[in-house]
Amino acid sequence: MKQLFLSAMMICIMLHAVQAQAIEGFPGKTWGEFSRDFPLDSRTINNSLLQGWIEQGVYWCSWNSVKLNTYGNLRYNWDEKGLDWNNTIGPGVGIALEKFFPTGAFVRGGMEYDYDKLFRSGTTNQKAVIYVTWYSWWDLSKSK
Repeated sequence: MKQLFLSAMMICIMLHAVQAQAIEGFPGKTWGEFSRDFPLDSRTINNSLLQGWIEQGVYWCSWNSVKLNTYGNLRYNWDEKGLDWNNTIGPGVGIALEKFFPTGAFVRGGMEYDYDKLFRSGTTNQKAVIYVTWYSWWDLSKSK
């Protein structure tokens, strides 16, 4: 799976790299969240959690309003209690098709290879992921 993913990504890059004019953009994205638990009973762990990612991509070409994006990212997780699964950092690479809708939605599907290091225990995880992700937004004060 890893070899198939990396091969597909390299083929796409090589097909378009010779045509610099085919590059349509360099989209960057980031997401992050900090949360603090305030348990209501003694069974819940009192903990703070910081998690997020930063990503830089290249739009190689588009078909109508669907764009081909290859990207690299860095994902991170940290918690106050030192729980091993919540204390990771690692890079990833991926390839995706993305579509923005003018009505307020975004859909993305692709493949990604991630490498995570659990920095409390020092162990590493590697995985290939096939995914579909979406988000949408609206404003109830603006009706049509």
